[in-house]
Amino acid sequence: MPRTANRFAPMVAAFAVLAACGQTGGGCSGGCAQLGPIPGGRFTGTRLDTAAAARLSADGFTVINAYSPQLLDMIAPGGQLVVPLPCSIQSALLENLTIGDEGALYCTAESCGQLDGKCDTKDVAKPIVVNITSLVLAPKGPDLIEASLDITLATGKIMISSVSRNSALCLFSSPVKCSVDLDTARTTPLNNELKVNIRFIVDPRWDKVLSFEIPDIGGAKACGTAGALPKPACIDAADMLVASEGSCGFCTLANFNVVKTLIVDQLTKSLKDRLETALRGANCRKCGAGDTCPTSAVATSACVFPADGGSPDGGECIDTGTSKCVPSLIGVEGRMALGQALGGVVPQGSGLDLSIAAGGAATSSPAGLTVGFTGGAKEVAVADCVKPLAAPLPPALPLPDFDLDAPGPYDVGFSVSQQMLTEAFFHAQQSGALCLELGNEQMAQLDSALLGTLLPSLNLLTGKNVSVPLRVVIRPVTPPRATVGEGTLDPVTMKPKEPLIRFDWDGVEIDLYARLEERYVRLFTVSADVKLPIGLSLTGCSDVTPVIGDLTGAITNVKAKNSEILAEQLTALETLVPSLLTFAEPTLARGLQAFTVPEFGGWKIRLLASKGVGLISGTKSYNHLGIYAKLIPYNQSCVVMSPRLKVVPALLQGSRAMLKVEALDAAGPEYQYRVNGGFWSTWRPAGPDGLLEVNHPRLLLRAAHQVEVRMRDARRPEGISPVVAVTVAAP
Repeated sequence: MPRTANRFAPMVAAFAVLAACGQTGGGCSGGCAQLGPIPGGRFTGTRLDTAAAARLSADGFTVINAYSPQLLDMIAPGGQLVVPLPCSIQSALLENLTIGDEGALYCTAESCGQLDGKCDTKDVAKPIVVNITSLVLAPKGPDLIEASLDITLATGKIMISSVSRNSALCLFSSPVKCSVDLDTARTTPLNNELKVNIRFIVDPRWDKVLSFEIPDIGGAKACGTAGALPKPACIDAADMLVASEGSCGFCTLANFNVVKTLIVDQLTKSLKDRLETALRGANCRKCGAGDTCPTSAVATSACVFPADGGSPDGGECIDTGTSKCVPSLIGVEGRMALGQALGGVVPQGSGLDLSIAAGGAATSSPAGLTVGFTGGAKEVAVADCVKPLAAPLPPALPLPDFDLDAPGPYDVGFSVSQQMLTEAFFHAQQSGALCLELGNEQMAQLDSALLGTLLPSLNLLTGKNVSVPLRVVIRPVTPPRATVGEGTLDPVTMKPKEPLIRFDWDGVEIDLYARLEERYVRLFTVSADVKLPIGLSLTGCSDVTPVIGDLTGAITNVKAKNSEILAEQLTALETLVPSLLTFAEPTLARGLQAFTVPEFGGWKIRLLASKGVGLISGTKSYNHLGIYAKLIPYNQSCVVMSPRLKVVPALLQGSRAMLKVEALDAAGPEYQYRVNGGFWSTWRPAGPDGLLEVNHPRLLLRAAHQVEVRMRDARRPEGISPVVAVTVAAP
């Protein structure tokens, strides 16, 4: 593909993706990095409409248009777009005329094809250089982006001849041989305005994947003809000079306006074809390894290479039913090997296929452009540790109204639906990714000494002053469900009014084993309902970190059983549930790791807020989790100042540790902590005496614990201090 097309296609794709995790099945930063290819090359699970969405607001378009020279260079390097005008035969003036009858390169005679009345292999396309002096983008309802271009062009001579060598226009004595030279600078205005409309369309044959088309080019009609706009949004026939290139004087004697209009139409068609060729880079799916191409429930495709041979990897997948290319996947698709990613804590065969692709719906208006994403998840195989379940089919969701729930002015917005979150965790549970088994191979502290003071009868089983390894097995009887809340903080208590995400996980069963007489013996089983509040911490300029909220009341309906081997009452065992569940926290934190929102077509992102979008009537829940951001001007850096922090540990008391914190370089300090590599907490202030309370169930266990703390200035929240780690232990 020519260089201009390579530059143009990513820009157009960026409008659709709006900084999603990459193009054409690529990876993304952070949490997507462990995605590998799906065998067979295509996601085969159920897709949800509006699994995610992205929006470029009117303010976002303003930012982009303020840096139109950089954007223009992405479309046309140096402000030039070369449009080839091929030879064609058209009917006009009761004659068949050959337009662009140029012949071979440097040809000046019929013997090499110039003005011979034929379109054959001798004729090369005439290159027309379009000089683009400005570009403005605007959303246009219901599903268009309009690119307004100011252009100038000077075509030089375009050769025209009659197919007949004895033309009636020349009194049957010779052929018509003329040239038309178009130069927009010949008359005022000196430029022309073109309006290129790019339409977002959904292909129902290929999973509703988004693709693009150019329905029309405004301003490219000859002035005065049907449908033409006033100057400068039309091509003025007065800008054209017609000359005779042969013995027949018809060209200079006649008005020739019909032929001038024909030339304009051919130039418009060539420009439209040129732009659509550039769009193929975003529109058309490339062949996979071994020239493989996908199939869908209603269509098949085959790998086809360009007629000129092209590059060895230049094949495209063509729909065998429509002869059109299969739309390229703009988004992320791949397989996550969870068994490997989580380090042997879950069954090794656990795997999850994920797909998020632009499609399903797109809507545009003067207020901005919103693009939907279809998405889904599917376990590679149902694990032995869970009961096979059928995923519920959720109702369809509309595209989110980002503007309605925006926290203030913003440029871009991103969302994921609560349905997609629930879908992902359902299939993660079915894959075995939540069947956790932890021993002292993963945590050296996991032995009987850790629980000796809480379970005195355990010492009787192991022998006095003897420690034996323990194993914690967590069995997910039911899949978690996701609920999206408002996610904003109470200004007084600094606690979330409603957590941004709450994962409801009912009936979780936990088995505790001890190694007695060379084998592991189950000490007891407990079950509980868990409500895990999760938020998103926006750090730096574009980093997003899942954090854990207040765990008070997060574990309910605790029941103990199978505890005959121990002497303790069931209520004593039930108090251990929060502490035992924290052994899984580092593993879950690795699965919900931080990620970076990528750049948007060269513009960097400054995150503003995360919150619920689309309130469900009569509830406190929302259909979508939204993230809002500003665009940093093209090629400018996002400067972040990192404050400094000093931490002094204090003694551990129960499940609380009080740390003395001192903020350096910050007037409004807020703090986060995490215990033993688990989730970071939500941001919170320290007490008036500089004491930060760390409250975590893991601290109940008799051991030394590592607590990590970091700090930010609430006035400049993007700057995060380096992490300071301290050790706390019971006296």
